[in-house]
Amino acid sequence: MATQEAYIAAIDIGTTTLRCHIYNEKAEIKGIGVQKTSVHRPSQGMVEILPDVLWEKFTTAVKDAITQAKLEPEQVVAMGISTLRATFITWNRETGEPYHNFICWNDTRAEKLAKTINQSASFWCLRKGSKLVHIFSRMQRFEAGSIFQFMSLYASIKLYWVLLNIPGVKEDALENKVLFGTIETWLVWKLTKGKVHATDLSNIASTSLYDLYNKSWNTIHMRYLGIPLSMMPEIKDTSGDFGECDPEVFGASIPIRAVVGDQQGSSFGQCCFREGEVKVTMGTGTFLVMNTGSKICLPVNGVYPTIGWKIGDEIVYQLECQDTDAGTVIEWGLQMGLYETPAKSVEVANSVEDAGGVCFVPAFYGLQAPINDYHACCSLIGLRPSTTPAHITRASLESIAFRLVQLYNTATKRSGTKVRPGLRFDGGVSNNDFIVQLVSNLLVQKIDRPCNLDMSCLGAAFLAGLGAGVWKSKEELIPLRATQAIFEPEEAIKKYEPICRTWMRAVNRSLNWYV
Repeated sequence: MATQEAYIAAIDIGTTTLRCHIYNEKAEIKGIGVQKTSVHRPSQGMVEILPDVLWEKFTTAVKDAITQAKLEPEQVVAMGISTLRATFITWNRETGEPYHNFICWNDTRAEKLAKTINQSASFWCLRKGSKLVHIFSRMQRFEAGSIFQFMSLYASIKLYWVLLNIPGVKEDALENKVLFGTIETWLVWKLTKGKVHATDLSNIASTSLYDLYNKSWNTIHMRYLGIPLSMMPEIKDTSGDFGECDPEVFGASIPIRAVVGDQQGSSFGQCCFREGEVKVTMGTGTFLVMNTGSKICLPVNGVYPTIGWKIGDEIVYQLECQDTDAGTVIEWGLQMGLYETPAKSVEVANSVEDAGGVCFVPAFYGLQAPINDYHACCSLIGLRPSTTPAHITRASLESIAFRLVQLYNTATKRSGTKVRPGLRFDGGVSNNDFIVQLVSNLLVQKIDRPCNLDMSCLGAAFLAGLGAGVWKSKEELIPLRATQAIFEPEEAIKKYEPICRTWMRAVNRSLNWYV
């Protein structure tokens, strides 16, 4: 009798899109459900997601994908969830009611609070104490503590803001009535009807609430900020048992067998299992992630260590850096009428030999690693009467590649890890052949672009499949990742050396603009 085929539901929740893919055992997509997501901006600096809307879109996408795959819910043997990280909510343990909307990773409401703490005498003493301990112990944990500063991007400082400013949260937290969770934690809690309050290391590591070196909650930061440990979820393996969906949600008790952060899910989907392997995701922004094995890198110049996944006794550490502007640049060009569609931008850019001296600095949201100037402005420099839309298009696409090269060079210098040859790209912007080929040329690296660009979904599916026993090992997954195109470096480095120097001059003129 033939064995019934196993199907896995993998959901990826991003800033603009929520999608569910149904995969079979060959990692082929059999059904897709897509919902547009949006953020709520109640006031300057605040970026939120409405929990009720997210829940409705999540369940709708899963149901649509199962329907398109022509399956019954009970045929889905496992669910994996990949989410944008450091976006959190607090809710009442007894009633399930949220105290506020999801506060997004890029919300800056706690910027002044972070600055005040960083400049306080008590925090200065804490850092100096860490430095003193490091001098005698030489432990990297204390070296990291001596240079640590709270940033508005961290969930920890925004949770502190919540305790100070949202009525009832601090009081209820002292009575053990409050639960904290990033998106996957809240979804698992909802899916299991409150039976499971859990997360994994890839998600909690990006909040600054977790001590990577001690492999435990960062009780030093939590005590300093007055955050009760009782709020925190249980930490489980990335590929593990997160309970089962209540049958009322989808009509069957679908086992939840993985939760993972979006970039870590993408890295797993790209099969970056070996130390020194690098993947790049180019979506709204650009994320570069390097597998550093068992090594935790020191956070310097906007390059920071994180955890990729934990499976059994294996914990894989990663080095990560990012730039917020990639897809935003292409979308801007579309809105400006430089090209009819994002795909047409390649043709327009290639219609001229160079950018005609035009430089574009992609800093709609400041400049991240290694420059780290959040007051930098987006700029277009070097316009002449002869400048055409094609020149501006080429300059804008070049700028995305230039920023990625900066990220790569910074990450490889800071990692202390030998980088394996060849990069793996994914995300919507990696469809742009002009950008990918230029990066290949500038880094003199081969670039592998997969057939399936939604690698966060695939990674969540791989992890859930391992947790459900669909696949027995990571080695089984490698042949399932299919390549769509390989980009080999061409002779263009010397041509771009003066262009890169001119572009850096433009960058320098864009710094500290909004101070």
